[in-house]
Amino acid sequence: MTPLSGAGPIFWREMQLYRAKLARPTFVVSALVTPLMYLVVFGLGLGRQVRIDGGDYLTFLVPGLMGMAAMHNAFTWVASGINIARFYHRTWQIIMLAPVSPLAVVAGTVAAGMARGLFAATLVGLVGLAAGWRPDPTGVIPLALLLETALFAALGLVIGLKTRSTEEHTTYTNFLITPMGFFCGTFFPLASLPSWLSAPLRLLPLTHANIALRQDGFNEAALTALGLLALFAALLLGWAGRMVSHYRE
Repeated sequence: MTPLSGAGPIFWREMQLYRAKLARPTFVVSALVTPLMYLVVFGLGLGRQVRIDGGDYLTFLVPGLMGMAAMHNAFTWVASGINIARFYHRTWQIIMLAPVSPLAVVAGTVAAGMARGLFAATLVGLVGLAAGWRPDPTGVIPLALLLETALFAALGLVIGLKTRSTEEHTTYTNFLITPMGFFCGTFFPLASLPSWLSAPLRLLPLTHANIALRQDGFNEAALTALGLLALFAALLLGWAGRMVSHYRE
């Protein structure tokens, strides 16, 4: 037995549940409704008329929508899944009673959240390509998405274990995840905001994910953003491991 023994079955279980949902076309369509709405309204409606950072608005918007979709899906699937498993199905307690280490529980759960976040971001990227987005071929985008989904899936695990009710889980989404999606550079550069507002926003992880996703190579800005994302991921994964190891219901 290794510390990661059991992570595979936990991941496989979560992905089987996700695959069952993907078999319903309405589920995939519903997952794309919000980013598609933003893409059509802002990207296609303003994309060829507005210029940002020397490029059209569509080029600026699509990476931001990918980052927002990755964040939302990685966090929500883990947090809500644990919430439902704890309070309704009572299956989370069974996982915790299984002979697996906290590291395996964190690894399997976070990996499943990452897969869901990456799938959503990929769908948004494909729609962006169909709309005319033409990114430079670089490894920054996949690396940024991997780090982003890891940190938000870990955050979802922390929040899923901290909440004591479904209403409390909704509060975290409304006051943490949704504001990040709108104010961390998804739809407009932070430079357009006053310094008193943009400064605290630069402390949030989605800001640095959006910065990295818009870079055309491993330049200084990309490396700095990726380094900060890695730091956020390490801290949140450590916090998630501590929450699991001290879990008591």
